[in-house]
Amino acid sequence: MSDACQYCGAERPPGDPRTEVGWLYGIECRRCPPAARRSLVLARPAPVEALACPDCGSPIAPAVSHPDVLVVKEMTYELCPACGERCGVASVVKHRDVSNGTM
Repeated sequence: MSDACQYCGAERPPGDPRTEVGWLYGIECRRCPPAARRSLVLARPAPVEALACPDCGSPIAPAVSHPDVLVVKEMTYELCPACGERCGVASVVKHRDVSNGTM
């Protein structure tokens, strides 16, 4: 862990930092045309039941087990006490990972 915030440069005090939980969903939409298909990471503040492909708009549900969802991670971020930005990761809990380590 760095002692300074990567965004505002403020020194982060020792001890337990303020934290915030967020969720990451790694997707590869099979309904996008093959030439336009790409891996995407979608951040959400809480677990979701469904997602939509940002490129083609196709629904992806259920979000925790759909074949287009390769990774679901619960992230605990450290927050900067000065600017409030997420400036570190305190922990990661993988709920799903079928990406073979690519996401």
